[in-house]
Amino acid sequence: MAGIEAWIVLAGLCFIGEMLTTSFFLLWFGVGASIAAVLNYMGFDPIMQILAFILISIVLLAVSRPLAQKITKEPPRKAASDRLIGKQGIVMEDILPDTGGVVKVEGDVWRAISTKKILKDNKIIVKKIESVKLYVVPVESE
Repeated sequence: MAGIEAWIVLAGLCFIGEMLTTSFFLLWFGVGASIAAVLNYMGFDPIMQILAFILISIVLLAVSRPLAQKITKEPPRKAASDRLIGKQGIVMEDILPDTGGVVKVEGDVWRAISTKKILKDNKIIVKKIESVKLYVVPVESE
């Protein structure tokens, strides 16, 4: 049946495939094939080698899946400007409901929109960000 060379080739292919995919899926089949190769070298029956390959691969796969999913999950990406939500700023140019205005938040100048008229030099709080405009409210209305 399968000689030691076949198990080594299978293990090598699984390890190389794992390096290319980084999914923690093929790694365990490579480990199972490596152990089957050792069993072949020690003279175990081919049925025992195949059973060891299957059982070891499946057990390692089942045990490691939750960890692998946690490691490979991409964190949610936030825009750098999202850090401004909830921050206070100051009005640099009057904000009118129909035309907007200009505010300064954490040293950066932004176009701002509000449902209320907010005069220059008043403090504001950033509520949300859409595109390149900040939606703000006056500090008093908090």
